[in-house]
Amino acid sequence: MLQKKLFTPRACLMIAFAFFALMVGIGTVPGKATALSSAIYDKLLHFLAYAFITALIYAGLSGTRILRGLGTILVVGVLGAIDELSQGLMPYRHANFSDWSVDMIAAMACIASIMLIHTLAIGRRKRSVRATVTRDKQRHGA
Repeated sequence: MLQKKLFTPRACLMIAFAFFALMVGIGTVPGKATALSSAIYDKLLHFLAYAFITALIYAGLSGTRILRGLGTILVVGVLGAIDELSQGLMPYRHANFSDWSVDMIAAMACIASIMLIHTLAIGRRKRSVRATVTRDKQRHGA
C-alpha cells in the first residue's frame, strides 16, 4: 500500500512562509509584539521561531545536504532582514540588528543539528548494513 506523506517538501515551504507571514502580521499589531516579549524573552522567541522556519525550509528544499543548508541559511537571512526592516518602517517598532543576529544563530544551530543527526543516522544505517552482511556471510559459510 502506498503511504501518502503528510509533509511534502512543498507543504513544508508553504507552512514556513505562512508562519513567517503570521509572525510578521502579529508584529504589525500595536502592542502585540511588546506583550509577547514581556511574557517570553524576545531573543528566545526569535530563536525558536526562526529555528522552526529553518527546519521547514530545509525540509522543503532539494539537493545535497550542504546546498540545502546553505540555501536555507540564505533564505532565513533574507526573511529575518525583511522582518527587521518592516519593523523599522513602523513608528511603534524598531529594527534591531541583534534580533536578526539571533535569527541567524538559530538558523545555523538548526542546520548544524540537522546535519549532525543526519550524519549519525547514516553511520548507524551503514553499521547495521555491515552487521547484516557479516551475519549473512556467517550463516552461509562464506
